[in-house]
Formats: sequence, C-alpha cells, structure tokens
Amino acid sequence: MDINPDEVVTVRLGCGRWSMPYTREITLQHLGELLLQLDDMAAATAAAQEDAA
Repeated sequence: MDINPDEVVTVRLGCGRWSMPYTREITLQHLGELLLQLDDMAAATAAAQEDAA
C-alpha cells in the first residue's frame, strides 16, 4: 500500500467542555510528525510521574 505523505486529511479534536470541535486539514506527513511529538510528550510525562512517586 502506497501512502502519499502530501495527501491532505482532516483532523478533528473534540472535548466535552468545548462548544465545538477543533478541525484542521493537514498533510499525512505533518500528522505523523505531530503523533511522534505526542508520543515523546507521553513518555516524558510517564517518566516524570515515575520519578515523583
């Protein structure tokens, strides 16, 4: 399966407290970069929580 990193996708984020979802169109490459950053942030948070315990 070929994935075109320049393909545009719609990302929709929502939260129960928000009056409406946050929607943006980004490329698959940008989405991948954002997901890697979120993964790094989650790992850093988990490590900080372990150190605090």
